[in-house]
Amino acid sequence: MTSPSDRWSRWLLERRDGGDARQREATLARLRGIRDRVLERAEPLAGATLLDVGAGDGLIGLAALDRVGPEGAVVFADVSPALLDECRGAVAAKDAGDRARFIVVDANDLEPIPSESVDVVTTRSVLIYVPDKRAAFAAMHRVLRPGGRISLFEPINRLMYPEPEGRFCGCDMSAVAGLATKVNAALTELPDGTDYRGAMMDFDDRDLADHAAAVGFTRIHVECHIDIEPGSEMHATSLDALLDSAPNPNAPTMREAIESALTPAEQERFVAELGRAMNAGTAVSKMAAAYVLAQK
Repeated sequence: MTSPSDRWSRWLLERRDGGDARQREATLARLRGIRDRVLERAEPLAGATLLDVGAGDGLIGLAALDRVGPEGAVVFADVSPALLDECRGAVAAKDAGDRARFIVVDANDLEPIPSESVDVVTTRSVLIYVPDKRAAFAAMHRVLRPGGRISLFEPINRLMYPEPEGRFCGCDMSAVAGLATKVNAALTELPDGTDYRGAMMDFDDRDLADHAAAVGFTRIHVECHIDIEPGSEMHATSLDALLDSAPNPNAPTMREAIESALTPAEQERFVAELGRAMNAGTAVSKMAAAYVLAQK
């Protein structure tokens, strides 16, 4: 029986790339590099039991199965039953079901996972959705065996947003700056008027180091990477791919935000200017992220 979809599965499987196959492959190509760095920092992995928190559609966990080998195991943990179904299918295709477990779990406490039961914990872009990050670090510390380690990747949105005035998704939109302000507001506020970005904006790399130390991790190493390069913020392969993509599971797509914030005439003007700005090749992408490695 297939689990019903939810906002997490709808975003990862559909809305992140707007249903555009070329955009999806471009996104995955970028994420594979992050995955490989997370796993390389966690080595040695042969024979380890690895817990991937926020497993999503299996980006890290599936690759980890190859690294832990026949004597190891991977625990796919996610708040979304629908995404764990995706992982089950992918694991079955690898004929590795005897080395994988699937647990519906909240990253805040990892409550179903026994204490001192895993060797490695990994995450990719998970803590940005967790309000109590110190509690999440404490939960990771609890489930690790003595000497176990975490290898995490988290975007540092505080160092990326807000964009400079007149910029939208890295593009120079100064000609329609007022419209860009309206669209940005629609992207960040839920229909009830609340701003979902609290957990996404309330920390930086130093906070991650402090949280790890506070709950008892030792040998903590945090690397903050800031990369500024040509290209749109979401690495869009086309204007339509950008418009039909949502930046995160809580946000509307760009097109939805534009339609809710602007009049039809304003929408036409804004989209035309966005297309012009993308074609001009002057967009600037800024990415700030932290890799965290720590030992219990």
